[in-house]
Amino acid sequence: MVMRTMLRGLAGTAALAFLTTAAVSAGTAPAQATGSGAALRWGTVMEVSTLDPVYGTNYWELVAMYNSYDTLLWPDAEKGVKPWLAESWTISPDGREYAFKIRAGQKFHDGSEITAEDVAFSMVRMLTVNGPSASSFRMINASGVSYEGDTVTFKLDSPNSSFLKALLLFRIVNKDLILANLKPGAFGEMQDYGNAFLRTNDAGSGPYELETYRPGEILRLKKFDGYTLAPQKGEAPATVEFQVTPEIATIVTKLRAGELDIGDPTLPSTVQRQLGELQAMQRREDTMPSPWFVIMDNARAPLDDVWVRRAVASAYDRDTVTKHILGAGGPLAGPVPAEMLPGCEGVTTYPFDLAKAREYLSKSKYPAGELSKRKLQIAAVAGSDRFNNVAMLLATNLTKIGIPTEVRPVRWADIVQAQTKPETAYDFVLYYDPAKVSDPTLFLNYYTKSGWGDPYPPGGMYYENPKVTELVQAGIHSTDPKVQTDSYCQANKLIAEDSPAVFSHTEVRQVTSWDYVKGFPPSAGAIFYDMRFENWAIDQNSKDFQNNQKR
Repeated sequence: MVMRTMLRGLAGTAALAFLTTAAVSAGTAPAQATGSGAALRWGTVMEVSTLDPVYGTNYWELVAMYNSYDTLLWPDAEKGVKPWLAESWTISPDGREYAFKIRAGQKFHDGSEITAEDVAFSMVRMLTVNGPSASSFRMINASGVSYEGDTVTFKLDSPNSSFLKALLLFRIVNKDLILANLKPGAFGEMQDYGNAFLRTNDAGSGPYELETYRPGEILRLKKFDGYTLAPQKGEAPATVEFQVTPEIATIVTKLRAGELDIGDPTLPSTVQRQLGELQAMQRREDTMPSPWFVIMDNARAPLDDVWVRRAVASAYDRDTVTKHILGAGGPLAGPVPAEMLPGCEGVTTYPFDLAKAREYLSKSKYPAGELSKRKLQIAAVAGSDRFNNVAMLLATNLTKIGIPTEVRPVRWADIVQAQTKPETAYDFVLYYDPAKVSDPTLFLNYYTKSGWGDPYPPGGMYYENPKVTELVQAGIHSTDPKVQTDSYCQANKLIAEDSPAVFSHTEVRQVTSWDYVKGFPPSAGAIFYDMRFENWAIDQNSKDFQNNQKR
């Protein structure tokens, strides 16, 4: 019954997608490229609720921030990282002190020069306001940040093998611009530390700067002419516009009509296949190290019982999810994708088996009568058909085994806020987590106390296994790659056995666009770096491009 309902929903979406374009032309005016170059128009489902690099969490917020801000380092496929805003660095013999020399002559979007003082300010602000980005920097506190001349120094509480890669997530903000725009707030002389200003304004130095931002409607970035960290390619888009459109059918119709150049990756795979078969359009599939999870609140009954959690995992029908709802997906065993822990074999998995789920449930401390008293809730991102359909499937199967469950569509920003406390965290949250850096601790930290309460879906998991914490810390504090790999692999196995989340699958990113869009260059193992638009190209000689830009 659930599958029929779900498939009818997809079929309905597909049918709506091919309506005429007459009804969908209202809304934003056509994007006009500024200066030379093309406008790239992207139809997106989720809203961009903040531009602050410390608080961005969803896909489109991160894409905007990766283009508006720069980092000290850049991902490198062989070495892990290479110089970027930092032209060089040194590490003290005890592995605790990192000194970065800042490259001279680099500019913020307002024309002022980036200094070591800006870098130090950015780190202290991130640690102090403690937004989601700070979760990768628990190894340092504000008192360990200093600068002198063109060098900024970070002193860690203890050696940490993940620090350099974590810096790929640390974005530099313009100190003077922020100080000129402080509002009343809770941070003493720093007032609100620029939170209100940065939510809707740009204080970065990246290859694109903010042109227009109307929350819930449109975000338009334009090429920053003063950018010198990478070549300014003439074929790169002059402007990039995210048109926020919750209705998938509208995105598809505008894409087909040439009013958009590229569609949201969350468009149903059936629809993307149909679009990809049209002349002058293309569809690409990229296997990504982006795991899909169903996070559970391990602090609340009945999910504080390992047998209930194993029952939930056994009631999750991943084959139907990947083959019929999403259209694709790779294997996943434990929280860390296999690409990041090669050779980690023997990880426990829970195949879909309702009889086994009932058997696990019979071993729990909660009798059937107690399990039926409270209806558990699955938070699915509002407006996303694929999240909603996956959640519906799980809710139906859980109800079949005696765990009444319902699906709640919730705004992404509300989900991440709810996860900051055990009493407000949702019983289940469905989400996927791109491997923003190629380091297992990106995922493993959430299975230790250091990740509890982070404003991000796994921050609401509240899971602890002392042995897991010990293993993760052993890997972090070691400089021996073998010790790191062995420790993280053992932690991965223990977590999988405890089943604090459903480990669904890894993402296969599907994107449909007009064939004049040439994008997604190699990211060197750090997702979102393939979304830096200075490395994209638009074939401006294409007649389809020329026709579409007039729409």
